[in-house]
Amino acid sequence: MTFDPGYLGGAVYHHDIMQSIIRDRAHERRAEAEAVRSGRLVRRAREYWAERAERAASRPARRRASRHGAAPAR
Repeated sequence: MTFDPGYLGGAVYHHDIMQSIIRDRAHERRAEAEAVRSGRLVRRAREYWAERAERAASRPARRRASRHGAAPAR
């Protein structure tokens, strides 16, 4: 067997495979984190609007102050 200076015993091939796996996992984890953040934002928005609707329903309707002597709106 002769010595081949370009052959590294499969280390480069293994490194490429591991880099690909790491890249895929990082992509998946970023996507998962984005989904969690998005879900959290949606939940907070729903809570806000539900609370706001509840406050508006429990408060009596306000009457507009009549402007004495003002011309009627068109």
